[in-house]
Amino acid sequence: MNQDVRSTRLFATLALLGAVGLAGCEGANLFQSQIGTSDAGPAPTITSPADGETVGLNSSLGVGFDIDAPDGAASFTIVGRYVGQQTEAYVSVSDGLDATAASGFATMSPAAGQVAGEVYVVVEIADADGDTGRDSVKVTITN
Repeated sequence: MNQDVRSTRLFATLALLGAVGLAGCEGANLFQSQIGTSDAGPAPTITSPADGETVGLNSSLGVGFDIDAPDGAASFTIVGRYVGQQTEAYVSVSDGLDATAASGFATMSPAAGQVAGEVYVVVEIADADGDTGRDSVKVTITN
């Protein structure tokens, strides 16, 4: 098999793998994952707002979440960013957690210059070992 045919097959395979990988990143829950040193890292589940919920422009957003953290939860961070951008729709919130916490709640204030659009709300939990887990929902800010 000549070199050009092998290169073409390699690039086609990489393109296919990239397309399959991107397809798996679509939908509202882009950020549900566990990252850490063990299989039993923390796993948050957002309980409010509901995925697809509509929120008024320049309104605060309450975010509730359940925590499954076998090693205990140490802290949480919540961000709200416009879909496809790094621009914040809400001011990020971070705080410590009691190691035995089973749930949490925080109110996010609208960021300066907030505009209507789709926003991913992401909750990240960290445990004492530094392992993290994330969950997300998509909300729509309307006028």
